[in-house]
Amino acid sequence: MSIIVPNSRQKFKTAMLATALVAVPFSGSAQMTPAINDLSNPTQAQSPSSQTTQQDFVPLRDLGQGQTRAVPSTNDPAQPVIELYDLAPTDPPATSEAALPLGPSVTTLNSPPLNMMTAPVSSLPSIADLVANVSPSVVNIVVTTENGETTSEGQGSGFVISDKLEVVTNYHVIEGGTFIDIEFNNGDKFPAKIIGTDEETDLALLQIQTTKQIPHVDFHSGESIRIGDWVVAIGNPFGIGQSTSLGVISAIGRERVESGSYVDYIQTDATINRGNSGGPLFDLDGKVVGVNSAIYSPTGASVGIAFVIPHHTALEVVDAIRADGKVRRGYLGAGLRTATFEMDGQPGIFKAGATINNVVAGGPADTYGLQVDDIILRINDQAVRNSVEATRAIAALRPGAIAKIIYERDEKAYQIDLSIGERPEKADIERANAISQGLPPPPPKETPHAKVNIDTGLHLLDLSAEFRTAIGMRSDQVGVYVEAVDPGSDAEAAGFKMGMVLLDADAQPITEVAKFKSIVLNAKIAQQDGLVVNVRRKDGQETYMVLPLPL
Repeated sequence: MSIIVPNSRQKFKTAMLATALVAVPFSGSAQMTPAINDLSNPTQAQSPSSQTTQQDFVPLRDLGQGQTRAVPSTNDPAQPVIELYDLAPTDPPATSEAALPLGPSVTTLNSPPLNMMTAPVSSLPSIADLVANVSPSVVNIVVTTENGETTSEGQGSGFVISDKLEVVTNYHVIEGGTFIDIEFNNGDKFPAKIIGTDEETDLALLQIQTTKQIPHVDFHSGESIRIGDWVVAIGNPFGIGQSTSLGVISAIGRERVESGSYVDYIQTDATINRGNSGGPLFDLDGKVVGVNSAIYSPTGASVGIAFVIPHHTALEVVDAIRADGKVRRGYLGAGLRTATFEMDGQPGIFKAGATINNVVAGGPADTYGLQVDDIILRINDQAVRNSVEATRAIAALRPGAIAKIIYERDEKAYQIDLSIGERPEKADIERANAISQGLPPPPPKETPHAKVNIDTGLHLLDLSAEFRTAIGMRSDQVGVYVEAVDPGSDAEAAGFKMGMVLLDADAQPITEVAKFKSIVLNAKIAQQDGLVVNVRRKDGQETYMVLPLPL
């Protein structure tokens, strides 16, 4: 057996480990059992001087001192080699060369990350220091209307990003509200004002109105994040208070149909629920890699698929709002779709480019003579493969800039130099596009009544056919499942319990959670103080109960 002895800065730790490490022999091509598994306490390889003080925050990437791993020697495959990793070397106490064990040539090792595939669970670092360091900058956001009413949609999270007390959150968290309060985990509460918003990316920038000094966090910079990187989500799910969850980056570059063309989402399996919206997703250095925005869920609760606005998108929007109070984007005045063509009567064969679907009267495309069914191929020498790339290339231009556009019409290529306009508000664009296609304009946004507080104290889930069968419901019944009841709520006082199924309310069948919310909303608008609900109990018996609706 050969042992690689570290250089002079590591010799002291080698001496400490010499009697503690046991090499596991192997033969043939069998893999070796890592030597770290033979340690009853993997941290015993640390010198006293290498311990991190509790007061100092150390990124988790830098933890894992003294972890060891045995691998086959490249010189003698029948012999194990013990590699000593010192991820935070410190000067050891003075010792004489004679006190060190003899060994072969000295090898200096780099500091690889902890091998998650071979390390025991007990060797994995805690995220407690990270959470303690960044959580004071994470806030709960409460939005109220002129009447002092709050909304379930208007409760979310956010995080402080500067010493100017700027707070980043989602646009949908504050949409429609009149007053905004920022609550901290220590109980502090301050009003906030809106600096600017960007509905297209669902981001908003606020400023806390106080003279108190508040710690802030920074956005990630440097190396690109990767699928599999550990991430930490902190927020206020369901309004229960600040909560932390750990996960990994599951995917990068996700698109969501309803999100528009300006965000390539990060996907994570960190637990994110209603109330986490607008909160930060941290890397293990305590830097913000994204803004938690939405979840994919057939039940309304976390199923491990959450979508996060990337840090670089959020930072670009923040910088634009700081400069102009809003994000100024280029505008073509044309609806686009990804180009396709038919071959031998078979549709759906893709052709690179973006086809003009409609032209808005008076917009730049109309002014410069672009037509429906023209195919945009290049914008300022940048090839565009689809409508998303074309939209982003145009939006990236400053209003008034000249764009060289190469397009195809009737299988011939043309070039035009076009002055880009400024993109209007999203609602104005939707209206103009509808009119240009001969369609009725979309209805105006929901009235303030839609912002009435419809929280009932009940947390509900839609029921699948399989679940209804499993609990013995009739095949012709519909309903929603009570997943939880808020402690101390009026619903709890009225006798509602977890495991019940709400079948109908005010004589209306409850086909899904959204239907129940609609029933509650209408009842609140009508100033009803309660709902008569037909309830299926755990034992299968049905009864009528009154769900209080405080006004």
